Amino acid sequence: MKEILRHYEDDLKRREKEASTTKMYVHVMKQFKTWLEAKQKKLAQLTENDVFQFREHLVGKGYKVATINKLISVLRTFLVWATKNHYIQMNIPENLRLYEDKRNTPIKWLTAEEESKLLQILTLEKNPFKKARNEALIYVLLYSGLRIEELSHLQTEAVTKNTIQVIHDGVLSREVPLAQKVAEKVFTWIHVRSSTGKEVYLNSPFLFVTERSGKMQPRAIQFVLEVYSEKLGFPITSHLLRNTYCRRLVEIGFTVEQVKQYAGHKSITTSYKYFTFDC
Repeated sequence: MKEILRHYEDDLKRREKEASTTKMYVHVMKQFKTWLEAKQKKLAQLTENDVFQFREHLVGKGYKVATINKLISVLRTFLVWATKNHYIQMNIPENLRLYEDKRNTPIKWLTAEEESKLLQILTLEKNPFKKARNEALIYVLLYSGLRIEELSHLQTEAVTKNTIQVIHDGVLSREVPLAQKVAEKVFTWIHVRSSTGKEVYLNSPFLFVTERSGKMQPRAIQFVLEVYSEKLGFPITSHLLRNTYCRRLVEIGFTVEQVKQYAGHKSITTSYKYFTFDC
């Protein structure tokens, strides 16, 4: 690839690019070359997926959105040139840029201490029905990242020992891995609910119910979280628990594409925010 970059630099000079532009382009491509060599891959073997992985690499290094977009723009220019000159054969991705949220709203998640306190207070509930339900409910929010509406609509048959299937308008939206500790809480809850023998529960397809209803509405879920917020002395919201889930994925090494997939984000920029350390 060293020889190809020399040809690329010569071509930039022939097209009378400014010296500073040429220098910057070559510097970026040397970065890409180093990354590619670390993957033990040659330029001729490059795929679309590799390009997306390089972008994730930049995200993981903590670059700002504007910087990533600039570097990706340079890479795309090189790839167009390399394709025209038959150094590579690939479909160059169009949707490589990240789009920054100008509102720049800081994202908050639970600290390890706050999370520990929340899990501890769940064990103090004396009502067996509420204890089993609330533990399952909060474990799903905290360790599976469902939105409050998704939790309200979640059906029992969509939960297995390994996954939760999130359905939107009758169509599978995404499948989220289910941690063993979450599965244990969920299936304990299902057993407690079934053992009551109440017809309203037995006939309900929904996983979460109230003492009177066969479906737990978002407002009822919010009320549960508000009760624990008051007991703990700090706010607990479904959004905060979802943020904690997304941040945990980052901390254990998931890529930005995986965070987007498991959280169900519409934009990769939303997923990218969890990789910044100054939120």
